Amino acid sequence: MDVDQELTSLEDGLRRLKIEYEIFFNGGSPRMPFDLRWRVETLIKKYNDFGKMTFAQRFRYNTLVSKFHSYSDLWRRMIKSKEEGRPAFATLPAPEVDRLGQTPNSGDRVICQLICSDPEAETEKFKNLFKSLIEAKRECGEKPETVQFQSFQKYLVEKTSKLKDQFKCDSVCYIVSIESGKVRFTAKGGA
Repeated sequence: MDVDQELTSLEDGLRRLKIEYEIFFNGGSPRMPFDLRWRVETLIKKYNDFGKMTFAQRFRYNTLVSKFHSYSDLWRRMIKSKEEGRPAFATLPAPEVDRLGQTPNSGDRVICQLICSDPEAETEKFKNLFKSLIEAKRECGEKPETVQFQSFQKYLVEKTSKLKDQFKCDSVCYIVSIESGKVRFTAKGGA
């Protein structure tokens, strides 16, 4: 195969690898796609010092390598979150850009998302949610010292029970986010 075909193969492998990791993180596969990742890394290493590329091919190669490293960093953080028992951090959709090229609320983002089905048995999850809420409040300049974990946990146990009854669902999703420079704590019925 010539260089262009190899780069196309690398691009396809990277696209498939992204899909395989998404399947893994969403619970569709029990193991990470190690084999496919190894093939992609092998192709990247093969052309790392390959001197017979045109400028266009080198640019395309560097773009693909940069994309791979960005994905790798994201996957590493998501694996770390999964190992710590926290859900992978979600992101808000990209904000619209106004006619001056500025994003209106560029600091808006989801800090933590937790799905709870049995509040009494999931104390560790609540501790992680509580820490995320406190950190978000500090980041926004609020004084979180007034919030105590025991009262927060009691509130969540009651809220979870009410929402499960109200929406006839098995779990409740709690979300800590920052919107317009203020902390938002929301809950919604799950599946």
